Amino acid sequence: MFVGTVASIANGGTEAVLVVEPSRYDNTGMTLKPYTAVYVYADFRNAVDGDRFKFLGEFIGKVNYTKANGAEATVFGFRGMVVPIAQGQTNY
Repeated sequence: MFVGTVASIANGGTEAVLVVEPSRYDNTGMTLKPYTAVYVYADFRNAVDGDRFKFLGEFIGKVNYTKANGAEATVFGFRGMVVPIAQGQTNY
C-alpha cells in the first residue's frame, strides 16, 4: 500500500503513472522512494492528472511504458485497486 499522485492516465483509464508521495502507508514490502514514478493497473476512469490515491494491491515487477514525449521508461508495476484521497485530506 502507498499513496501517489496521478501523473498520467493511460489505456482509457485502466492504467496510470503515479508519483509516490512520502507516506506512512508505504508497506509494499519494498522501499519505494518518494517522488518516483510507478505504473499502476487499476480503475482510473474518473481520475485526472493531479488526483491523489491510496493504492492497495500487489507488486508485479518492472513494466515498460511510453511517456508523453514518446520515450520509453521502465518502472515498478503494481496491480490492484485505488482509493481516492479527497482534496485537503492528509495522507497521514
